[in-house]
Amino acid sequence: MKKEPKDLLLEIGVEEIPARFIPPALGALQSQAMDKLAAAGLSYKDMHTFGTPRRLTLIVTELTEKAKDMVQEALGPSLAQAKDAQGNWTPAAQGFARSQGTTPDLLEVRKTDRGDRLCAVRRTEGLAATKILPELLPELIKKIPFPKNMVWEEGRFSFARPLRWIAALYGAQPVRFTLAGVKSGGKTFGLRTQGAKSIDIPSPAKYVSFLRDRCVVADPAERRHQIEKQIHHVVRSIHGHVPLEKDDGLLDEVVFLVEHPVAILGRFDPRYLDLPSEVLVTSMKKHQKFFPVFEGQEGAKLLSHFVGIRNGISENQGVVREGYERVLSARLSDAAFFFEVDRKTPLENNVQALKGIIFLQPLNLLDKTERIRKLAKALAEQLHLEPEIAADADRIALLSKADLVTSMVGEFPELQGVMGRIYASANEKPVVAQGVEQHYWPLTADGRLPETDSASIVSLADKLDSLAGNFLVGNIPSGSQDPYGLRRAAIGMLRILSEKKWALDLRAVIQSAMKEYPFWNDAAGPKAQGQLLDFFKQRWSALKEAEGFRFDEVQAVTTVEFADVVDLEARLKALHDIRKHPDFTPLAVAFKRASNILAQARQKNVLTGDPAVAPERLQDPAERTLFDVLVQLEADLAPLLSDGRKYDEVLKVLVRFRKPVDDFFEKVMVMAPDADVRTNRLSLLNRIAALFRRTADFSLLQDVPAKPAVEKPA
Repeated sequence: MKKEPKDLLLEIGVEEIPARFIPPALGALQSQAMDKLAAAGLSYKDMHTFGTPRRLTLIVTELTEKAKDMVQEALGPSLAQAKDAQGNWTPAAQGFARSQGTTPDLLEVRKTDRGDRLCAVRRTEGLAATKILPELLPELIKKIPFPKNMVWEEGRFSFARPLRWIAALYGAQPVRFTLAGVKSGGKTFGLRTQGAKSIDIPSPAKYVSFLRDRCVVADPAERRHQIEKQIHHVVRSIHGHVPLEKDDGLLDEVVFLVEHPVAILGRFDPRYLDLPSEVLVTSMKKHQKFFPVFEGQEGAKLLSHFVGIRNGISENQGVVREGYERVLSARLSDAAFFFEVDRKTPLENNVQALKGIIFLQPLNLLDKTERIRKLAKALAEQLHLEPEIAADADRIALLSKADLVTSMVGEFPELQGVMGRIYASANEKPVVAQGVEQHYWPLTADGRLPETDSASIVSLADKLDSLAGNFLVGNIPSGSQDPYGLRRAAIGMLRILSEKKWALDLRAVIQSAMKEYPFWNDAAGPKAQGQLLDFFKQRWSALKEAEGFRFDEVQAVTTVEFADVVDLEARLKALHDIRKHPDFTPLAVAFKRASNILAQARQKNVLTGDPAVAPERLQDPAERTLFDVLVQLEADLAPLLSDGRKYDEVLKVLVRFRKPVDDFFEKVMVMAPDADVRTNRLSLLNRIAALFRRTADFSLLQDVPAKPAVEKPA
């Protein structure tokens, strides 16, 4: 009688895990479970993960009770090699059989594209799930990755936080194992405030509803919905609005801070509304995890209210509210004091104090400020910006880090730049004050870009300086590690250059930035410069592929030249568009053939350097025609290549090569017996290839069929 599949539950009970750890952990838990169950031969209908600060849960529905039978086949020698003339097994057959733990007589024969071969077939009956799961589940728990782990018991098992219980059920039966001194079973725990009494889980299918009835909302999506609904409900009485769509991830975080959310409306002294709204919002959101409340749907005016999300049932809400209000009031009182103290000192007076903040030991932020000013000045000159813009950029650069020594930023580091703008507004031009904040932009890979040329110049200079210094001292991002935000800095620079259409030679500006550091030397400097240029190339390539350009198109333009972002984008767009032309693919095929011939000729030293074409040695009418077309196209392309990067028109002109190139390869043998004729024909191809490579290396395009470089004699 066939057994019906059962559901599997794994609940990992822990001390409270940091909210940011939970979503990646749940993703890893599911992907690891999928891999391990597949490797074990167990199939299932569906899989879900749930998580709260105290539990990570996996539910697998309709998991089969028995793994699939495994059949492994190993091919051995051919049948012809397996027996001698007398029909006896040869040493080759006997040795293969021994290696597979069997005898030659038990081997089977398989037909292959290389003829009949011996085959050892090993059939393994699938194990019962009840035999597999006690070993699989603890290994699954061990494989969950976290940014930081703890070790708390004698076995040195590490996890984000100490394990407190493990619930493992297959159907109604517990799956028994022990991990980190904790024995698995069929029990779980409710809210921490409800005591330490364990409760029996009736079944995996009833897990979510069972916990919900005991005030634990296991499903993060359900908790999120409850929080949104409750927030909108509690602010209705004051005609307030919480713009959850602009909460900068606070809602995502709060979802994983609670197991049973309860929204509580609190208030603070209206006199604190005199503080900058950024200070109030940061105090509430970043430090207390409270949601600020605004007046009306537009959210332009901040109200003296907030919403806190309590973890627990709705008891003693007045006491909880008072606690929330008391702690926020203390925070805002400090902020008001810091704001008053900071405003007594003009922002410029803080610049010299930057000497006390280290940036790349033994250098400091005052040193960095001076380097930013020099780089900003040089960039403004290279881009031929107006003197007023350059002057504003210099002022922004001077003040760019001055707010880092203020009391407010010392208490609220998230407000760096923002407080600089606020404090600069008292004495500086609006464009300068705004630039002090915006020189940090973009704050994320796809964040807002600086709004003015002066702020953009300082943003480029600041990011370039940080990249140059870190690469010089070897602080290069590896894998997922990027503690200094260098990937974001590089992407920010590339986006600014692209948005502004500013043509800069990245190689030159990287070298200029690196040479401002005392770490630069002629031995290590050029290597670091090359590494940083490659770093920019990787980031730019990823950006373009994300925009929809093909990998081979990006590779074709970056291989030719990577320096000027504006030029790169013009060449990439032109190449992308010209692929639709009916003559493009045949021409690209011919180019690839020419590239193959030239590569082999250079490899064999048949062609060295870039010899000039001798027109008098062109014998065949097809090669003379090709040369005449080349000369004409070079003349036609000269103004297009030098005037405004008109690569779309360049490629349309190059398409005219199609017929003469086809005729050339059809009628002319490049590798002629006569050395002078051969060299001349290779030189002709080389000159054509060089013209094409002004835009891209067409040989790298993936859907272009390769043509053989080896020719048949004429």
